[in-house]
Formats: sequence, structure tokens, C-alpha cells
Amino acid sequence: GNGGDALFFGERAARAGVSALPVRIATFDGIRGVEAAEALDAGARVLAVPAANALQVTPDSPCPRWVDPKVWRSAAWDLRLALLLLRVKQQAERGEGLNEARAAWLDLLPRSFDTPLYWSDADLEATGYPPLIEAVAKQRALWSKHRAEVAASARAMGEQASGEAEAGVQPLCAPSGEELDWALSCVRSRAFSGPASGTLKAAAAQLGFAGLLGLVSVVGGFLAPQQAVDGVSVVGVSLVFSDVVASRLLARGKRHVLCPYLDMLNHASSRSGSRLEYDYFGDAFGASLDPAAGPVPPGAELLISYGDRSNDQLLQYYGFVEAGNPHDSFLVDQQSFLLALGEADPYPKERLRRLSQARVPLTDNTAAVSLTAEGGGPRAMQLARLLFLAEADLADDGASPSSPAGEERARRAVGAAAALVWKQRRDSRLEAAGAGFAKGSPTDAPSRHRGLARAFAAEKERVLERCVAACGGRCE
Repeated sequence: GNGGDALFFGERAARAGVSALPVRIATFDGIRGVEAAEALDAGARVLAVPAANALQVTPDSPCPRWVDPKVWRSAAWDLRLALLLLRVKQQAERGEGLNEARAAWLDLLPRSFDTPLYWSDADLEATGYPPLIEAVAKQRALWSKHRAEVAASARAMGEQASGEAEAGVQPLCAPSGEELDWALSCVRSRAFSGPASGTLKAAAAQLGFAGLLGLVSVVGGFLAPQQAVDGVSVVGVSLVFSDVVASRLLARGKRHVLCPYLDMLNHASSRSGSRLEYDYFGDAFGASLDPAAGPVPPGAELLISYGDRSNDQLLQYYGFVEAGNPHDSFLVDQQSFLLALGEADPYPKERLRRLSQARVPLTDNTAAVSLTAEGGGPRAMQLARLLFLAEADLADDGASPSSPAGEERARRAVGAAAALVWKQRRDSRLEAAGAGFAKGSPTDAPSRHRGLARAFAAEKERVLERCVAACGGRCE
């Protein structure tokens, strides 16, 4: 890295109040990440970043004065965070005195992305995976809608700029479509979430207000001093209970956070014991390593888990494919799954009536059926039980496991269907390769996309292979 990179976790971090163990920015296989500058203990808390450095939103976040309230109210978390990021970026471009840590972080954000949103249709088709192709089509349509809404609202706010300027507020400048896509891509690839608890700063403000009321009540003779102290104490305890305890027990939505420093850590599903968390009393976001992964030697990359992400999610929003991803699955629509079942292991056609006769009918042929390394998902197994087991062997309309013999029969059927899907994908891939479909220069952007598409397709085939093996079959 350059000198600025070297300072990022050092002097700049310290001046921003960031607590960091000896770590530094490094590049691993062409991807920027964080490495240990010295040996680190297993499970070490490597970073703690004051919450004031982060951009964050909750379902109840008030609308900033520089955003059209209609856009803010209808915006999901990712668009709200993208608007906050664009605001910070525009402030930096106007030289409006960002703190050093945030300015340095902006300089390190990616300038472009290789996610499927930016791929050609041919590169997307090379995945051979309709669920991803459909998900990207929906993403493109949604982000196109965002671009139109944000641009129109920003122009309308700009027309009122003189009045807002008097109030000391500069409206958001209308971003280009490329700028909004960039901000959304940053958010989707770098943000994390947790319970939407309150913050220490907000609680302190409420407690201060309660204290002021108590003081006024004592001076005015409305309360005795001890009554005022007791009242403020109760307010303090209730705030902590509400923010720290109740927010984790009750559904209060999520807090989504884009946090400098923490967002430099890369993902590995194997680091499931790592933690990104909010320290309420320290009012800071922290990152701790996975204790089970053991100590980290100098020069090794620090990795955390982003959660149980399939390769669909990792490729669509993060731009990479994880080999051997334990959370990956192969999704197929119910219609295709039923056809594969019938071709690979024919069943009595009259049993199809059971699908509509179930208490919760299974008649949606567009519904996703999941195949995993462990075998068939819940819907796959329920369909197999309904179509292959005798009435006496069915429990809960096939939703619950049957006898050992019944389960073995259902698993064999799922495995046969998965093997057929695998064979169809392999034949299609070989046919495309024979036609020169996958050829291209390894140095240009389209072929990099094609390489990711091929890696994704290969992982999906491996999921099918493991599914077949888990069901007692073999791909051939």
C-alpha cells in the first residue's frame, strides 16, 4: 500500500479515537484487506470505532433536512445509507471540513465494482442459473427506479436552495445514475446490521432532559430533592433496559451501519465465531476475531464472517464466489423440480393431487425448492414424501419426517432429481464450451466477469454433487 494506507490504522485511527491492535492494509490475491502486523491472540478484539465515525440508519431514523421527506419515508435501509454516503462525498468535494478519518476512508473506497449489476447479459447467462439472473434483473429495475426518484427529488430540493441556505442547509446535489449506483454498491458490499437499539448519545440527551425537569421541579417546589433524584434514576434505568435488553428481546427492526475501518475486513464463512457488535456503554462499533480460528500470525489476513451468505448473495452484492461455501444452495423452481422427479424416478401421477389437498397447499409452481450439501431442503423433502410415500407413511402432509424407510425413499428420490439437474447443467456447459462460448482474453473486463460466472456455475454443480451424495446417490 502507499503511505496513506500505512497511516490508515495508525496515526489517523488514533486521532479519530479508533482503538486498533497492530494491523495494516494489505493486498491478498489482488483484493485489499487487513493483515496482522504482529501476532494476535485468538478471538482478539482488533478494532473499536467510535460510533460518531459511522453512517447508520434504523427504521425510525428521522429524515435529514437535505433530503425530500417522501423519498426518505419510502426508502429501504440501503437507499438511506447510500444517500448519507453521497452527502458525505459531496461535502468532501466542496471542502466542507470532514474529519480526517472519514476523508481517508472515502479515499479508500472502491472506485468501481465487478458485481453482476454491471455485467453484460451474455456474462450473466454464463452462470446458467436463472435465480441469479432474475435477482439481478429485479435489482436493476429497482435501482433504476431509485435513480429517477432521487434525481427528481434532488432537483426539486435544489429549487428551494436559497431558503434552505439561509437555514444553513445545503440540499443534496442531484447525483448521476452512476454515482447513485456506486453509493448503493458501496452500501450493499460494506454495511452490517444489528438490533435497532438506542445509542448512548441519545440516552444521555434524554437523561439530561429528565435531569433538567427534575431540577426545575425542585426549584419550583413541585418535588422534594430525593423524589427528583429517584425519578431521574428510574429514567436512566429504563433507558438502559429499553436500549440494551428490550431491543434484543422485542422486534424493533435493525440498525444498518457503514463503518470506516470495520468495512475493510474481508469475509470467510469459516470464521462464524467472529463478531461485529455495538458497545453501548463505549458508544463504539467493534470487531472481534473467531476464537476457534486460533491465533493470527504476522502477515496473515484478518477475516470475519458476514453471516450465512450463499454464493448467490456473495456474487450479486460483493462480487466474489466462495469455494466450498457451507451456506450455498441450489435453487430450482417447483415446476422444474417436479419434472426432474418424474423423469428421474417416476411416481404415480394421481399423487399430484396431494399437493393441492395439503392444509397449506403446495400449488405454487414458481416457488423455490432448495437443494443443499446436506440433501433436499424442507420443500424438496415434503414434495418427495407426498409423491413417493404411501398414505400411512405421511405425517403432517409430508412436512414432518416419516419412518426411517420412508425418509430413505424420499431422500433417494430427491437425490435422483438432483443428479438429473446436475447432468443437464454439465451437458449444457460442455456444449457451450465446445461452441467456444467461454473463450476470451484473461486481461479484459468481460472475461473477468466470465471467469466469475464460471466459478459460480462450478460451485453450484458442486452443491448438486454433494446433495446427490448426501442422498445416497452418485453423479455420472
